[in-house]
Amino acid sequence: MAARIVLAVRENEYIEPLLAYVQRSGYRDQIGIKAFSRPELFAAYMQGKDRPDAVVGDRAFVEAWLVGGRSEVPWAVLEEGGGPGGNSPENRERRSEPGRSIAKYQPLPDLLGCMLQLCGGSRFPGGGRKGETRLIGVVSGSGSCGKTTVALNMAKLLGGRGLRVFYLNLETVDSTGLYLRTSPAPGPGLERLLYELQGLPAEAGRGLAGRYAVRSDALRCDTFRPVENVKEMLKMTAEDTDRLLGLLADDGGYDAVIADTGSIAEERAEAVLRRSEELIWVLRDDEPSLYKTERWLAHYRSSRPEMAGPLLDKSRFALNFCGETDSRSRLPPEMPIQAALPYMPSWSLPNRGELCLNSPGFQQAIERLCEAITDRSALEPGMARGSARTGDIP
Repeated sequence: MAARIVLAVRENEYIEPLLAYVQRSGYRDQIGIKAFSRPELFAAYMQGKDRPDAVVGDRAFVEAWLVGGRSEVPWAVLEEGGGPGGNSPENRERRSEPGRSIAKYQPLPDLLGCMLQLCGGSRFPGGGRKGETRLIGVVSGSGSCGKTTVALNMAKLLGGRGLRVFYLNLETVDSTGLYLRTSPAPGPGLERLLYELQGLPAEAGRGLAGRYAVRSDALRCDTFRPVENVKEMLKMTAEDTDRLLGLLADDGGYDAVIADTGSIAEERAEAVLRRSEELIWVLRDDEPSLYKTERWLAHYRSSRPEMAGPLLDKSRFALNFCGETDSRSRLPPEMPIQAALPYMPSWSLPNRGELCLNSPGFQQAIERLCEAITDRSALEPGMARGSARTGDIP
């Protein structure tokens, strides 16, 4: 059900844009905000029987409310300085804990994400309790299908909804630099993590991945710095990949890990096929791509029958580069299409990378794909969808 947040700040000009953004964004199904700009009305509401999931507000509002003894509700103070400790992933997480501070002025998706995290537990529909992580693999049976574009847009959309997301690029040559305007500052990354793991027992390493994670503001999620030495990726085995996925999942710091693979014949992709709870197969809307995907699925049925059943059960199919007509009618019954992703002519222009992450038509199709994964129908009835209410603003 939608998280119920009480917002208490003096400035109407702060409240109104936030509520308008909730109503027109993907957050309309995730969050309901009741806002107050007058302390006496906020105090009267909090003395009533209705118990929100969290309270976020200016210090004066929150401290006056805490004197009344309702501190069992998670709360956070909006700080104009952004809260203590800077903007590292560790401090962003700390600022979303009950009784902490949240940067008052920051991008609205990030602000709403902090509010959702404050409510506690996973907000992944059909997900689980706090500490559980869903592993989502993104694979293709052929090249040039737009797999990385799909994976990056999924990470951005889920991260923008307040989920704690890790984007893991497992391509031999990491192509994300083509999509992101800025690169992370130089520093150790995935290759250093893999090196450290080699010297540790198989059951060790918990918390180690977080040391090398960096925040991508463009994707609204965490990731590793791109691996510069191709040899390091070529040496990465299925066992290495399986262990890495386990570390990211077992740490409990993420709601979802999105693993973006390279060639499906690589060992890294094999580990993703086995370990993932959800598999997104990205197909190009043409005959060669459909044929190769069918052949790969037939290969698993014939050579690995123990793997084929679970593989199909967790597979979802996305048809990319679709025009006015597409190839869905030619697909076999075991390959139902969950999303038809449109061909975007603007992507042939220079600087297409930035366009690939900011095209409304494509993002809408990605949203439908994410709905198929998160099983939106499992959302419990609660606060009316699209609710962004005010307590005392006309």
